[in-house]
Formats: sequence, structure tokens, C-alpha cells
Amino acid sequence: MPCEIVEQDGSHITLRISGVLKKAELALAQKAAIEVMRSGKKVQLLLLVEDFKGWDKRDDWGDLSFQSRHDEQIETIAIVCEERWQELVELFVGKGQRPVNIRRFQPSQTALARAWSRHPGRKA
Repeated sequence: MPCEIVEQDGSHITLRISGVLKKAELALAQKAAIEVMRSGKKVQLLLLVEDFKGWDKRDDWGDLSFQSRHDEQIETIAIVCEERWQELVELFVGKGQRPVNIRRFQPSQTALARAWSRHPGRKA
């Protein structure tokens, strides 16, 4: 599956995204995050973008309702991806356009990304 939750520890959710991402798969991951948010906790997301091929061109990616409804409940988004995907992934998650603390890491920095996403105030 191109988008799956591979770990959930309290309010920390790790998603693995690979292959061609479909909107329906992303919606399932967002639904799981909403369940955590219902407890009143802010969510920390770690996105592991591995063997990524892009986004399904047949899907409508213009729907930003999840962001507008839930950004205040998301504390961090750490993105681990190859440098060639950096700009597109940052654009996709709205880095610089959202009140969420978003940072990208190289694949060799996965442990650092995991630590940062849980404790963004610490120097990484």
C-alpha cells in the first residue's frame, strides 16, 4: 500500500508513503490522525517517503479541508525523503503556508527526524 500507518505511539504517527500516492489512501491515514486528535492531543507526524513515484494524476489534490480543519491540532510534520522530492513534497504539505512546524530530513537522518518530530523545541 503506498500510504500506510506503520507506527502509532500515543500522539505520534509514522506514515510510510511509497509508489504512487492515491487520495483515498491518504484519506485513510488522515482519518486515523483525526481519531488521535479527538482525545485533545496534538499530533506529531513522521512521513517516511520511500521509493516514491509521485501523486495519482487522476485525483483532485486541491481539497485542503483537512488542513483548514485540523492544522491547530498538528504540532509537527517531519518528512524523510530523497532530495529530488524535497520541493514537491514541501509544496504538497504546504510548508510555509501553514501554522504547523514542518521540517525535511535526508533518508540517512531518519532517527534525527523521529526525535525532532517528538521534541521540535530541541536542536536537531
